[in-house]
Amino acid sequence: MEALKGFDIDAPHWDQSTFMGRLKHFFNITDCLILPIIMQRLEKYRFMQKITFLHGPLQVMMVGVFLIFMVPAACSLFPQSCSMAVSKLEPELRESIISQYGDRVSYVYFNKGL
Repeated sequence: MEALKGFDIDAPHWDQSTFMGRLKHFFNITDCLILPIIMQRLEKYRFMQKITFLHGPLQVMMVGVFLIFMVPAACSLFPQSCSMAVSKLEPELRESIISQYGDRVSYVYFNKGL
């Protein structure tokens, strides 16, 4: 029990500020081969052999359900914040920032927002 004292299950195991850290975390929490395995196991049941006309819609529905959960996970792989030099902003906004903060601000940071 002493070895688990410093372990936090909610904390990510990899650095989330890097792409590789987010990629490792993504593949740690997801399994890309789950749909074929599920369908292969379901097709063995007698009720699935009787309703072969529903195999296609069932697979489409399962893919839709997986996408509902996978898209947010995939979006978490890439950072959603971005920076831009003040010199590249529109003239009105640039003048507003320079008049308010002077030359102390060289970059502005914003959320890309999905």
